[in-house]
Amino acid sequence: MKKRCTAPILLAAAIAALVAACTPHGALRPSAAPAPVAPAQAVVETGELEGAQYRIDLPANWNGELIVNAHGYEPVGSPRERPLGFPGGMAPLLAEGFAIAASGYSAQGWAIPEAVADTERLRAHFVARHGVPKRTWLVGWSMGGLVALASAERYPRAYDGVVSMCGVGVSSEAAMATGTLAPVAAFDALFPGVLPQAPGGLADPSLPAAPDGDAIEAALSGNEARASTLADHFDIARGDLAGSVWLYYVALRELAQRAGGFPVDSATGAGGTEADEAALGVRIRRYAADPAALAYVRSTGGLTGAAPVPVVLQPNAVDPIVTARLSRGYASLAAGAGRAAQVRVLPGVGEGHCGFPGDTLGQALQRLRMP
Repeated sequence: MKKRCTAPILLAAAIAALVAACTPHGALRPSAAPAPVAPAQAVVETGELEGAQYRIDLPANWNGELIVNAHGYEPVGSPRERPLGFPGGMAPLLAEGFAIAASGYSAQGWAIPEAVADTERLRAHFVARHGVPKRTWLVGWSMGGLVALASAERYPRAYDGVVSMCGVGVSSEAAMATGTLAPVAAFDALFPGVLPQAPGGLADPSLPAAPDGDAIEAALSGNEARASTLADHFDIARGDLAGSVWLYYVALRELAQRAGGFPVDSATGAGGTEADEAALGVRIRRYAADPAALAYVRSTGGLTGAAPVPVVLQPNAVDPIVTARLSRGYASLAAGAGRAAQVRVLPGVGEGHCGFPGDTLGQALQRLRMP
């Protein structure tokens, strides 16, 4: 019998889907830097900046504009390219004359602080080597959407706009509480004993880094009615549910390891655990964050909604990983900060996480570049 959900397959799928696969002075554009000049021939530069592999592609027909690419989540231990390859989804823009700069980040996992610093460091490196671009755009994929939005909020003078593709548009705390812990805790309640067990539940530090993907799918297949209820409640297609639960568990455990304790509280109230219990008909275990770990999450992965530059959010029509409430979340944050006019949410297109048809990115960027 063909296995529907093995851990190695899930890991490869997660990497393929999620990877679209700083110094204070670096945030500012030097006023005396030379104007960009198109090179006589295409330039490909690879190297390493403080532990982060990077790649710069400067086309012969450079239009003077730079796109800085922020990739998505990589489970810790995932194989890495050396030298860094060309980022997926960018080929049409390179052909149009945009320079492309991509960092591989100096750390894997939910490495928001490293990713923000590495991305800004690479932008500053590009300026030092090639001059100040006419305009600089940030494109973030999946977790890289949060990286791009956070980078723009922290370095507003460095960028002209952000495109978040299938991106996390809320803070790390919100993403982990409602987008990760909630579905995993609900699965654990509906299918008890399937995930690794320990007295502290999902917060127990003795838990392994990854669950058994086959066991998750077997449990779901054994009670399709309950599986469909869970999938529908969290806006995840039934066929993707095992993979999503597996990946959410991995990300939650990795962040707990990184933060030195359980990183988030259960999201209670009408939009959290109580609503989940009412919809699923099961008592869901509550979790309290370790105070120091929660402080780390808030300090490294926070968003204010300030939107100091224009933002375009391009979600997928159906996304099993970054669901609608996460990918469109920055619009609500910006509205709360009085900056709603800075954020444009495009209609969702494509099914599967970061699975976009045609030149979706080019069209989103064009909307961003409109006056």
